Amino acid sequence: MMRMNRRMFTRNKRVAVERDYDIDLLLSIHHAEGIDNPSNYPSVINRDYRVVFWVHPDDQLATQVVSGSPDPSWNQKCRIELDKSWDCRFLYVEVLRYGSSSESNPGTSDGMSLVGRVQIPLPKLSSKTGGRYGLVRLQEDGYKAEGHIILSMQLVKINIT
Repeated sequence: MMRMNRRMFTRNKRVAVERDYDIDLLLSIHHAEGIDNPSNYPSVINRDYRVVFWVHPDDQLATQVVSGSPDPSWNQKCRIELDKSWDCRFLYVEVLRYGSSSESNPGTSDGMSLVGRVQIPLPKLSSKTGGRYGLVRLQEDGYKAEGHIILSMQLVKINIT
């Protein structure tokens, strides 16, 4: 992709150069709280979890798999270059549980099941946001709240030289 500087004229006829730039999302996924309540699964001591996240469905990323229940911790940072042609407004996050199919939801052949998901608005350019976001999952009778994920993110402008 060829990048060029654009020239714009101001009122007093000085030339202002508008530089091309990329926009990156800096994402820190810290930990989750209160997922897979141990009182609901008394025989399970520990479980494995992964976070899958994206701003565009064709560009999904994932954390490493970690053990820990009910509060797994990833402490992972990621830089995502946003494509200017995408209409990027949200970060989509899913927490997945890995395990034998007998421990997971019935019907999953690989033992992987959705713990919860959340859709988070992206911050404004050059601003940072973060917090504790509630996870939900669809069940037969509606949505069920299932813990929280703690993360922070920032949109940054990267000037191209």
